[in-house]
Amino acid sequence: MRPSPLHPARVYRRSGIHDPVLRRGYEACRRATRARGEIEYAVSLLLPPPLRIATWALYGAGVTVDCLADTAQPSDTKDAGRAERLEAWISAFDADLRDGRSSDPVRQALIHTMLTWNLPPGFMHTQFEQLRLDVHGRRFTTWQEWRGYNSLVTTPFMLRAASLMMRVAGLSAEPEAIASGVPEAAVAWQMATDAIILTDALVDLSEDLDDGHVPLPQEALDEAGVRRADLLTRRSTPAFEELVRHLADRARGWLDRTPVPPVLHPSVGIALGAYTDLYRLRLRAAADTPAALLHRRPALPGSARQRVLLSARARAALAWTLFPLPVRPCPPPEPACPPAGLTGADEGRPLTAEARAAERRPVVPPAPHPSGVRPPLLPDGAVPRHVAIVMDGNGRWATARGLPRTEGHRAGADALVDVVHGALEIGLKYLTVYAFSTENWKRPADELHALMHETPRQLRRITDDAEPLDVRVRWAGLRSGLPADVIEALVEAEQGTRDRTGLTLTVCLNYGGRAEITAAAAHLAQEAVAGRIDPASVSEHAFARHLHVPELPDVDLLLRTGGDQRTSNFLPWQATYAELLFLDTPWPEVDRRDLWAAIEQYARRTRRYGSIPRIPAQARPAHRR
Repeated sequence: MRPSPLHPARVYRRSGIHDPVLRRGYEACRRATRARGEIEYAVSLLLPPPLRIATWALYGAGVTVDCLADTAQPSDTKDAGRAERLEAWISAFDADLRDGRSSDPVRQALIHTMLTWNLPPGFMHTQFEQLRLDVHGRRFTTWQEWRGYNSLVTTPFMLRAASLMMRVAGLSAEPEAIASGVPEAAVAWQMATDAIILTDALVDLSEDLDDGHVPLPQEALDEAGVRRADLLTRRSTPAFEELVRHLADRARGWLDRTPVPPVLHPSVGIALGAYTDLYRLRLRAAADTPAALLHRRPALPGSARQRVLLSARARAALAWTLFPLPVRPCPPPEPACPPAGLTGADEGRPLTAEARAAERRPVVPPAPHPSGVRPPLLPDGAVPRHVAIVMDGNGRWATARGLPRTEGHRAGADALVDVVHGALEIGLKYLTVYAFSTENWKRPADELHALMHETPRQLRRITDDAEPLDVRVRWAGLRSGLPADVIEALVEAEQGTRDRTGLTLTVCLNYGGRAEITAAAAHLAQEAVAGRIDPASVSEHAFARHLHVPELPDVDLLLRTGGDQRTSNFLPWQATYAELLFLDTPWPEVDRRDLWAAIEQYARRTRRYGSIPRIPAQARPAHRR
């Protein structure tokens, strides 16, 4: 694991990166880091391969998005076009992060790093916020505003990057926790961040001026007697040159008062020491030729740079040999998992004749609604990916008509079939329905019998009729208590439809959300006890692998019929950020038109995921044909 200038292909191989798309993503990040982050790239080569590529992903992805936002197109109006491109990339990143994968190589590399090193989801938004302000130009009136911005936006990102170093050092505490417990450490982290940001503001001044931005607080300009207009016209004055020297001294003083934390792994300490030494050289280059900052980015002094890096490489190589990497990353595992409800024996057994026949049978398009109504026309991206439904109100519907409650469940089965046709028509990819909860066993025996009877009938109508739909069936729930014929029907449906790609219909039968989470936690505990997983590496992604249907994406829209307004222990993990919609209509009266109306309402809502709306979507009005 000793650092060396390995060829990138060997670095990826030693890091366990074999997927071609993922390699392309890391390579794009490496090139962006090398092109833009001279210091960051040089220091990354002092680290072992797994940590090296992580730094490329974190820095290079930020550079990639920054270039995307900074590159103007002919159709751009002021900053609007760049802002829209930035928001589109961020939205795609959010969606990809929830799925744990991306078709974009750079986003895939970034997501892989976050999952490998268990970085909290969404931490990149601190850097995204900085890029948003960069698009329109960050303007600070006072030093206090400048420091406040750094403490809220820039410092958290740098702390998160530093947490990789902490983890390599074998520490369980995050730097935020250390900083919050030791006031002096908090001041040191903030001071180091301020020094780096101020240095970058000086050396990147010409590029900011190209965009009409002055990255220094107005208070600093006023104190030095520097006019903003002079900077924008690239006019150097003695006051400006003195301002640069003064700010360089200030940043250097902050770096000098920020020692490398002694608790770090010695090799990590060497890398961080080299990082600050190179930043001191950058400050010296800025102070030596202040007028040139208005026109170009200063280069690091070549001989001094080499002295710093040669010494650091020799000491880091020795340190990595004497003190090997104590913590290994935990790469995201392959998503392939046994279907929910299947044991290892079930998974390996051959398909039955019925399942083989179902696989061979060609699928047909969904049947139109008897009224001839067609699904609404919605803008691209407006249709949710995953809709979950609590099918409530069967019994009350039947009772209101003087019918046995069992008739309500039969009518509910018919409603589900029509909704599945409607889901296929509108292009929904995932539909999950709450068919029977672990609490439903309290119901009368005749009603339980009807519920168990209707499940195989529903599945046959969707998968085993003469003209089956392009629907893949999954089962989420527990085996215990279910009749053998129901289990067999569920297993047959899963096996017989596993190659279909239109709609994934997940039937939650004998399902409880808390039971699902508890079982997942128990599996993770068993993995930890057996030594197959490091407890410190447990992430949301690793936890989700042990849910009933691991590949099930987050719920976008959770719909409940029947008038009650609660989620009733339904998909608590997957529906954390779901939009909720409650209908008074009992389930037997629902058909595909109600699903479409719910999706239209979803399309009008603003999805924020803890953030704030940025650029409102320009939705076209939906029409029925």
